[in-house]
Amino acid sequence: MNIRTQLTLRYIGIVLLVLFAMYLYLGAMLKDSMSTRITSELEIQAALTREFLIEKLPAKGNFTYAAIDPLINRLGKTGKARVTFIDLDGVVWGDTERDGQALREMDNHLKRPEVEDALQFGSGIRDRYSDTTQTEFRYYATPIYRQTSPNGAETLIGICRVALPMKAVNTAIDNLRRMVLLASVAGLILAIVFSIFSTRIITKPIEKLTQMTESLTAGDINSRVPINSKNELGQLSRNFNLMADRVQEQIDRISEEHRRLETILTDMGEGVLLVNGASEITYANPMAISMLSLPNTYVGKALIEINRIPELQTLLQTAEQTETVAFAEIRLGNLTEPEAEVTVVPVATGEEEEYVVVIHDVSKERQLERIRADFVANVSHELRTPLTTIRGYAETLLSEDATRTKTQEQFVVKILNHASRLSRLVSDLLELSRLESGDVELKRTPCHLNTFYEPILDVFEPILEESELVLKWEVSDSLPKVSVDHQLFMQVLVNLIDNAIKYTPDSGTITVSAEISTSEAFEGANIASEEIIVHIKDTGIGIPMESQPRVFERFYRVDKGRAREMGGTGLGLAIAKHIVLRHNGRIWLESTLGAGSVFHVAIPYTDV
Repeated sequence: MNIRTQLTLRYIGIVLLVLFAMYLYLGAMLKDSMSTRITSELEIQAALTREFLIEKLPAKGNFTYAAIDPLINRLGKTGKARVTFIDLDGVVWGDTERDGQALREMDNHLKRPEVEDALQFGSGIRDRYSDTTQTEFRYYATPIYRQTSPNGAETLIGICRVALPMKAVNTAIDNLRRMVLLASVAGLILAIVFSIFSTRIITKPIEKLTQMTESLTAGDINSRVPINSKNELGQLSRNFNLMADRVQEQIDRISEEHRRLETILTDMGEGVLLVNGASEITYANPMAISMLSLPNTYVGKALIEINRIPELQTLLQTAEQTETVAFAEIRLGNLTEPEAEVTVVPVATGEEEEYVVVIHDVSKERQLERIRADFVANVSHELRTPLTTIRGYAETLLSEDATRTKTQEQFVVKILNHASRLSRLVSDLLELSRLESGDVELKRTPCHLNTFYEPILDVFEPILEESELVLKWEVSDSLPKVSVDHQLFMQVLVNLIDNAIKYTPDSGTITVSAEISTSEAFEGANIASEEIIVHIKDTGIGIPMESQPRVFERFYRVDKGRAREMGGTGLGLAIAKHIVLRHNGRIWLESTLGAGSVFHVAIPYTDV
């Protein structure tokens, strides 16, 4: 049922209620009016009849049917009312409806209600059914007094009763009600016609709005509602047009962003997937389709069914369980297929969780890294033999008692020093290559951190005394043991302390401490529980903020002149980093320029 029909029916219902109420009200009002009019007529006629009978009635005690009934009949002929005369004993001496024997046989009327009221209150009026005439009448009775003495005293001689049949009254009321009903029907018809036209005028703008919404639903965002008035409907149409304009602007903006995003996703070198909570693919850019060899009908299919990569499915499960970003480097297929860094990011879109999978092909980078590592290892290995030979010849020249000039001896010493430095560099490169390639097998043994103190002190004591540096070892004996490769972890501590010595001025302090990890956060790393954190703190020159992210890179030096002067290779921190990573640990630093640095090493101890 449309709104026009609803409004029309409501108008008709309201009009029906109003007309029905008016019909009842007018009917009651007309009935009261007719009743009042009849009563007035009866009162007037009764008064006239009473005056007539006062003059014409014989004296009391001389009442006869022959004398009174003709008088009553004469009064009945002059009006339409029924006239009755009743004496004080209730005997009816005259009645316009009865004559002769029928008059004499009439019942005693002294107990009639209207007669009793007339005797008691001076008048009486009643509507009742007459057993005599078998008709409903309205009776009005009034007492008749006659002056019987010269002093003006009056004597009650009888009761005059006037009656009108209610049939005429009811007929008149029915006629009036019929007229009211006809008028109501005519008003109803006019109301229906008016409601049809008025609802059409009201609902026409609403129908236009409905058509516009249907057009918007169908995708036609250019539809607008014509504004033909300034009332509330006109204002609604105006606001609706403004809303449609805003919607069109938003759709245009979203479409432009969608086109831009689609262009970016299509042209980008990374594969991008959108996977729902059921691991079903909902979107894939061309690079992802190519990387994972997705079929044309990939939408709605489970990723594990299309490309069976267990590591990828495990990564999705990790992101789902932890509700955080999951990252791993996996191979997209067999050993000949590309290596990729895969990042899974949970994205909340409405009620269902979705996941963005970004696949970055790192095959070329890994290949270059392997080539570089192989090159460094091969070159380092090849350089070892000639460097050993050079060092041997230089040492032989220095040990012989041959006659040499001072300059020649200086040249031989320089050759020996630089050959030794190159040998250390080659050794560090070979060790770093083995660590990066994973060729180094860890020989873990449980040990306490304090077991490293004496060996470290033996290594650095001469340097510390020469530079007047203080090494503080503040490691508690109550700390648990750690499971590490003793030789490699010793190298981590040596490299970090050696780095601190190089960049700490004379008379400075280097402090080694350790603690069990807590919920406290250390800047630069997320600390896991059940780890021992080793801190190497110095009072050195500090590291600039822009250099801190690169200190663990190979050959990177913050102060290149100072590092060369101290004989560093630039590989110590890189080696320390890879040794820590091989132990499933982490390493990071905190530093303030001019105030020193703190290197942190976290090693798990749960395996001990």
